[in-house]
Amino acid sequence: MEPGEAKGEFRIRRAKTEITGWVWKKELTFELQLSWAGPEPGASTQTALEDLVLTWDASKDGTFEVSVGQFKVPLGRQEMTSSGRLQFVDRDLLTFEFTRGRDIGVQVGGRVADGKVEYLAGIFNGNAASRLGNDNGKYQYNARVVFEPWGSVGYSESDFESTDRPLFAIAGQFEHNDQRRAGSSLSDISEYQTVIWGGDVVFKYRGFSAFAEYFARERTPQRGAAFRSDGFHAQAGYFLVRDRFEAALRYATWDPTDARDGDDLSEKGLALVYYFRKHGLKLGGDFRRLEDDFDGTETDELRLQLQVMF
Repeated sequence: MEPGEAKGEFRIRRAKTEITGWVWKKELTFELQLSWAGPEPGASTQTALEDLVLTWDASKDGTFEVSVGQFKVPLGRQEMTSSGRLQFVDRDLLTFEFTRGRDIGVQVGGRVADGKVEYLAGIFNGNAASRLGNDNGKYQYNARVVFEPWGSVGYSESDFESTDRPLFAIAGQFEHNDQRRAGSSLSDISEYQTVIWGGDVVFKYRGFSAFAEYFARERTPQRGAAFRSDGFHAQAGYFLVRDRFEAALRYATWDPTDARDGDDLSEKGLALVYYFRKHGLKLGGDFRRLEDDFDGTETDELRLQLQVMF
């Protein structure tokens, strides 16, 4: 195949099994999720295990819960949204770069202020999911706070929730992860101390949905000077036929380093989705263009996906 030549392929993008329930008492719940189609993009492990988490609602009213096991760390609205509840076929390039998804750890969280404020805070290994041990003697720390003044927005990109009033949420988040190890070589590019500050906002009303998210990241390598790497994305959708046929637009961009100009990466896209039974059965397609300013390349992708959940 010549460089730049178009290539088509069929894929089973995701095939998952999820089991949830409670043990002993209803305030002690569990979730097990297995993936049979390989790891998510960006994941370094081939294990089928995605989630194995035990949650204790110590307050018995959802205001204070403790979770232990492997699950998604609280960073990134799009990352925390299930892949089955996206408008596009997949998440965008910003999410793949700034969020790592699942890890093993302990988290506390809940809803307070009459359910208007959700808080999450946890400590994790700070390396790829499903590893039995920590890569070094340090941990990753995460925190996220969400304010939802008009009711729970949830984590679903399409607007199936709002009826006679709009829904709105604004969030702030933080991550600290030091992956540096003594004696490591300069060539190991994965070993940084990483600090991320971020925020997101989402609005939904009568079939219209929109969200935007910003990440500010500072990385300090094993040797050398620290550098910043920031990114932003926004997405909006509207039901042309309520709860049936939806169109969505996307824009994402990020700068790999502030030490060099002209190396931004960006994504622009359009998605069309027909929902037979909401997210349980839908047929969607999208077109997106990926641009790399550093080498001046453009890549176009056309994707079609059938999703069945039962």
